[in-house]
Amino acid sequence: MPPQITTSPLSRPDGSATYTDALSTVLAAVNGPLEVSRRDELPSEATLEIHVRPAAGVGGPRERWLEAVLHAVLRSVVLVHLHPRALVQVSLQVVREPAGGGVGLGKGRGEVAVLPALVNAAVLALVGGGVGLEGMLSAVLVAVGGKGELVVAPGVEVLEGCESLHAVACAAGGGLVMDESTGRFDLGVWGEVVERAREACLAAFASKGEDEAMANGDVEAEPWMRQVLEEKVRDANAWREST
Repeated sequence: MPPQITTSPLSRPDGSATYTDALSTVLAAVNGPLEVSRRDELPSEATLEIHVRPAAGVGGPRERWLEAVLHAVLRSVVLVHLHPRALVQVSLQVVREPAGGGVGLGKGRGEVAVLPALVNAAVLALVGGGVGLEGMLSAVLVAVGGKGELVVAPGVEVLEGCESLHAVACAAGGGLVMDESTGRFDLGVWGEVVERAREACLAAFASKGEDEAMANGDVEAEPWMRQVLEEKVRDANAWREST
């Protein structure tokens, strides 16, 4: 089942998006380029600021770790050199996640499980805000079951009984951008996970013919990212034609 996406749900930020998958719902908002305080400004590039807010309570070490991972991922695609001495701010509100923040899933699993939704929501909000990007990327969650089976975009039931969990993000060209894993696995399993995740990420950008070919290869995915981008282009062209 493809993710559910709402673009521009908020009116005040420069860009916003809601991303919902089988496990999580994340609301993302982007503002920038903004004026940055002299203490934080960088002379040759924009400062990228990430804020993650939990579904309940206040943020802690878990959210700081998520922010650090997201900063590294998003900085790889945001054209920060276009806006020196400026600020690009990305705020992410976790609306829903499994087992109350992943506490019931075991140490580390809740953090890894919510990462793909955070990445995808942030990228969609950046696109909506018109922030310059070097390229596109998408993220996916892959679970490895007790018998070695790989499950892309698993549900809560699979999550609770899996041997390992992997959050993987790939650029539209297929390059690996993020890999965060938890659980028991060996190098061979990890290699299979990355290849399966890469296929699912590329399917998010595929044209109709390419998507059907990937589906025949037993990868359950739809070009959801491509559909969102095409819709943004249609909206932009409609605005130009009406003015």
